[in-house]
Formats: sequence, C-alpha cells, structure tokens
Amino acid sequence: MKRVEQVDIEGNVFFDYDTKLSSKSLFECININFPEIHKNEDGMICGQYNGRKFTIRMKNVTYLGHPHPLYKKRIQIGNDLQSFYNESIAKGYTPLLIGVYTCGKNTLFCDFNIEDFIEKKANNSSAHVSTRDLVEATVDAYFYKEDANGNKITVFRPHVVTTYLSEKLGIDKEDSYEYRFEEEFEHSLVSDISYKYNIDYEIEKIEKNVMDFFAKINRRWFGLECYKLMIEANYRNKFQPEWPGFFLEYAFEEYLNKNNLNSLIKYAQDKTKAGIDLDLFFPTICMYGDLKAHSSHSNAIQGNDWKTILGLVNNPFRDNHVYYIVCEHDTEKDSLYDYEVTQFWNTVQGKSNLMSYSKRMKNHVVLTHAYIFDINSRNKMFLSKFKQGLNSNGKPRDPKIMIECNNFSEFILAESNL
Repeated sequence: MKRVEQVDIEGNVFFDYDTKLSSKSLFECININFPEIHKNEDGMICGQYNGRKFTIRMKNVTYLGHPHPLYKKRIQIGNDLQSFYNESIAKGYTPLLIGVYTCGKNTLFCDFNIEDFIEKKANNSSAHVSTRDLVEATVDAYFYKEDANGNKITVFRPHVVTTYLSEKLGIDKEDSYEYRFEEEFEHSLVSDISYKYNIDYEIEKIEKNVMDFFAKINRRWFGLECYKLMIEANYRNKFQPEWPGFFLEYAFEEYLNKNNLNSLIKYAQDKTKAGIDLDLFFPTICMYGDLKAHSSHSNAIQGNDWKTILGLVNNPFRDNHVYYIVCEHDTEKDSLYDYEVTQFWNTVQGKSNLMSYSKRMKNHVVLTHAYIFDINSRNKMFLSKFKQGLNSNGKPRDPKIMIECNNFSEFILAESNL
C-alpha cells in the first residue's frame, strides 16, 4: 500500500492510505443510508423507494494502483456483473453499481452507470473516479459527470441518497436535464446575422489581442490586492469568493476598454430565461465565448450550461463556434498564510464569522498558461457533462459542460506559456 490522495469531511485533499471496508461493513453502510434495505433469498441486496425497487452491487473505492496518478480511484468489477444485472432486471429491480468511499468521517457513494460496464470484459476490469470528483461531492453534496467516453458517474453524500434515487429511478420525470432543441436558438440573432468580414482574419485579430492581454498582465495575483482593486472600481463581482476567475473578468474588461477593443470583443451576459449566459460576444464573427480561470491542480475545466453550449454548436442554420479564453494558474491556499484574505473578505462585507469560506479561499495564484479553446459541432463529442450541487428545491442543478485535461488538444485554437 502507498499513501495517495484522500478527501476529508471538509473537502480538503491530503495523502494517506486507503480505507477498505469489509463486506459486513459495506452492507451496514448501505443499510443505514439507503431506504428499505434487505437481502433476498439469493443474497442480493435489495431496496425500495417510492414504490420503485432496486438492487445494489457494492464495492470499495480505492486507488487505481501504480503507476497511475495518485488522484485516480476505482472500484473493481467482478466477473458476475452481467448475471447480477440480468437477474435484477428479470425480477423487476433496477440494478445499481455503487462504490463506497470512506475517509475518517467522510463517506461518499459513487454510482457507476451499470449499463456502461456490463458488456466489458470483467477480468481485472474497473470503473474510475477521481479525487476531484470526490471533492466536488463532499463540498456540494451531489456531483454528476458524463465523460467523453460516455461513462456516467454520480457521487453523492449520504444525506442526499433520496435525491439520487429520485434521479436514478426516474421518479421526477418532469425535470429533463437532456438538451432539447428550442425555437429560441433556431431564430436567435446569432443564426440570422451573416459574417461581416473574412472570418480567418478576424479570428487571428482576436487571438492576437487575447494573447497580448496575457503577455502584459502581472503573472502573480494576490487575493488582497485583487479584492481591493475590484472594490475601489466598484466592480459588479467584487465580493465573489472564487476571486481569481472574477479578477480575470475585471482585468480583461479593463484591457478591452483601455484599448478600444469592444468592437472586436465585448461583454454580453444575458441571464434572462431565453438569453445566452456567456461572458463574451465577438461582433465581427457573431460568435459567443467565455472567460475561465483554471487551477493547474484540477483535472478539468468546468464550463457553462450544457443546454446553452450545445444549443449554439448544434444550430442547423450556421456553423457556430464557442470560444473559451482560459487562464491556467498554480494556487496557494489562504490557510498557509494565516487566512489573511479570508478575514479581509469577511470584514469588508461586515460578516460576523471572519472564517467563512476559509477552507476554500485562495491566497494568491501564479499564472502559468493561456489557452483559447474552440468548441464546435465537430469536437463536441469530447465534452464531458456534469452536475454539481443542488438547487433550493433539493434537486440537482442543470448539467454543465466540462473539458477534461486529457482532451485539451481536441479544442486548442491557440496557447501560450506565461
């Protein structure tokens, strides 16, 4: 055994040995947290929720093993998975493949969509999950992703088991999270306006000005300085806790205004129901885009609403592209600097708890890389889909796109080391 990445109850990542529960302890964990659990005459673990019956095949979530990265985890898939699946279906049960992750007080359940695995060879086969997925579920209670290979995984905390079951068993069918082609997109401004200029020439101008921005900006951003600059300018997102991404927006907007570039790139957020909620619009090519700050510690960039992005690139009336301007950075946590940014951030907002958001607050970042990503109808299959957290009604949020690091090359239009 070796020390690998683990996730504590606060969502912090540290290094330790894996915890592996016995078969008895695994069953006890399922029995405590899932409704109406029992074993049938064949020893299958069965349950019921809202009149829907399900069976569970449960496995420990542990490190994938040498020589894989220390954030890679998996469950081992037995050679009887297909027979378990077929028997469950024959008896009217929905079969579930559940991984159990435990680390101290932190317990997480990982649903691996069983249909993704029943046709695969079972000898030494495994289903994968990353430390980052576990962190997201720990912090936000519920995390779903669908990777570029079509594998679907849901990670959730014990207190939202019934939310997961409602989704998985189709109890709340009135909520559809799949993209539906809407009339708003068919007749949108983007689909009706023809190109004004030579597109390649205009894209080159956009690339040049974006990379010029990154070439001139300070490489090291300190949270205290960034907050003070945004507060002094009364910037609209001056108090956002994830300040690097919003400081990127602030600095880029300042650059566009100072250099009179709004005819080439301009801010165009529209948060109305039928609007296109993306940061940027490129008037000369009539395309949309967005700004993202991306930590080099993360294995994926979490993007915008899946329905919005796919609605644009699937538009049948023109060849739409969505351009992501991404700033990658190394991150230093505020916990290493006596929580100076945390306390300032809480003080200026008049909060009584000066340690609010202390576990996730960043102290400073160092810019390492800049990208322009081009998302279009020809590379959309390399996007992953994820849901993170719950809405106020207790149901999972609408899915967003995710660009995983191992798929960056499918989207890169331009890049630069900083």
